[in-house]
Amino acid sequence: MNKILSLEIASDCGLNIPETIVTNSKRELFDFFTLHEGDIICKPISHAGIFGLNPSYFGAYTSKISEDFIIGLPDHFFPCLMQKYIKKKYEVRTFYLEEKCYSMAIFSQADKQTSIDFRKYNAHNPNRYVPYQLPIEVETKVVAFMRAMDLNTGSFDFIRTEDGSYTFLEVNVAGQFGMVSYPCNYNLERKIAEWLIKAAS
Repeated sequence: MNKILSLEIASDCGLNIPETIVTNSKRELFDFFTLHEGDIICKPISHAGIFGLNPSYFGAYTSKISEDFIIGLPDHFFPCLMQKYIKKKYEVRTFYLEEKCYSMAIFSQADKQTSIDFRKYNAHNPNRYVPYQLPIEVETKVVAFMRAMDLNTGSFDFIRTEDGSYTFLEVNVAGQFGMVSYPCNYNLERKIAEWLIKAAS
């Protein structure tokens, strides 16, 4: 999945997206940092998996960027994806299958460790997960996006902002569904099995 392309198509379909740049320039990054009053984040340009260095495992997380970090950079560096940091009320993970959305709210703001990236999971203070209904107008735009991307399944990440709007972050085309199915009792395993049987017949 090309994240830059998916952001462009999401915007074309009417979904809100964060202000974004891809840059390898310290000057351009500092200008972007100043424009957004120091509230920016860095995230992988493409899918970043987990890799192991025995006995530890490592992953690439979304992180806020500080002025000191930028000052320490060379004038040019490997291209990075930077976005305006959007304050969230909570996050929404949506599994999409056959033009239907199965959503879950993630109250990651309740814990400092997960407030920027809920994948930095805190087993001692788990986030609260609850079934969630996206507004119909957002679901309609999700369907339009998936049609434009020629995809029939995937997992979306949204932010519900403090002003009540929704911002699209990205879609995982692997379509991971377990973390939505189990807490919300959606029984997605059955729905996927029925869909595959129907597709094969």
